[in-house]
Amino acid sequence: MSRNDGPLYAQTRALEHAASLPGVRPLRVHSLAFPLHAAELDATIEEHGPFDLLDRYVGLAIADARFTTAPEIAAFLGISERMVDRVLRFLHGIGHVQANGGSLTLTPRGFRAVRDDRRYVEKREKLRIYFDGVRCGPLRTAHYAPGVRVLDREAAHAQRTFRLLQHGGPFQPGAVDDLARRPDRGDYDLPDELLNLEVSSIDQAFLPCYVIRARKGGARTTMVYSGVADRRDLHIEKIFNGWPKSAHVMEASDAEEPRDHFAGWMRQRDIAPDAIVWQDHDSPRLNLPPSRYTDKENRPKNTFSLSMLGAYVAPRSHVLQLWCDDSATREKAALGRALAYVSSTRRTRDQLTEFLQRVSGQLELPSDLTEEILQRHAREVGYGPLNLKG
Repeated sequence: MSRNDGPLYAQTRALEHAASLPGVRPLRVHSLAFPLHAAELDATIEEHGPFDLLDRYVGLAIADARFTTAPEIAAFLGISERMVDRVLRFLHGIGHVQANGGSLTLTPRGFRAVRDDRRYVEKREKLRIYFDGVRCGPLRTAHYAPGVRVLDREAAHAQRTFRLLQHGGPFQPGAVDDLARRPDRGDYDLPDELLNLEVSSIDQAFLPCYVIRARKGGARTTMVYSGVADRRDLHIEKIFNGWPKSAHVMEASDAEEPRDHFAGWMRQRDIAPDAIVWQDHDSPRLNLPPSRYTDKENRPKNTFSLSMLGAYVAPRSHVLQLWCDDSATREKAALGRALAYVSSTRRTRDQLTEFLQRVSGQLELPSDLTEEILQRHAREVGYGPLNLKG
């Protein structure tokens, strides 16, 4: 996953995904750190491997031949009692054999080992499990993926990009036991192989998120994006939308007047106030002439990358779409995006067709782009024929 220097990818990616959803228009974006509980656990796990030959035969002598003393086993196998004693000490140490009143028996683990012809060894493991800081429910396995960065308490308080949301309640003592009893615990990054869970410590942690306030139809909606697969985090979103504290944050942002937040940002870029076109009360576009967009690497000051045309920026968290009324410029931007799309990895024709339809709609082109048009553009810019699958 491509990332910037912070704990989460660029804000524009989340805004663009939200805007691509049917009927959704993003209005505001908040950089928030969602509260978590981090539970450090000790657990046991059974590892398995092949038996040494003598270990296997001693186990079989107890299980099948019903021998209960070292001298009997030694005589049966034709080896010394000293060697049998050494094997028995090892099997006792890994929990396969037990002695009751001088009589040897196999433990349940020992019987499984004989049955499966595998040596089972119990080891101690340390792990960290995250629970949300609102209702103390476990996070999904996707939240443990390599691309997801959870901030510990120290890192969260050291950064200044994401506003920390306060925990909605303390860690619940029975949360780990409740998770361990769940038949779907593997979906929450707790494998069935881990046993005898013990909580060694609890601390606060935070998940960086972009929380997008949007209009869908005639209503307001809130969407949450974290590092989970670079897309909408429906698990955290459900918790967030059911949390009264978050509702107050969103309602306060709805009451702000977006017009008050663009003036300074536009002055810094030498953009006239009348460049903003309001599609309705809270959906602005920044309509700039073609000269303000360029595909040059070293673009002049106060211009935007052509690839940004149609994308969203968020001065002081209020969403503003970059626009140009010139359809030829918008088509050029769309073709550049499509060429970058097929260049990043080999795509199928169906994937390209879907992408071209999406970007054509986003940039409101008079007609959808086609593979033929993109192939022609690729030749014109010296790219050569597109290498598509299917």
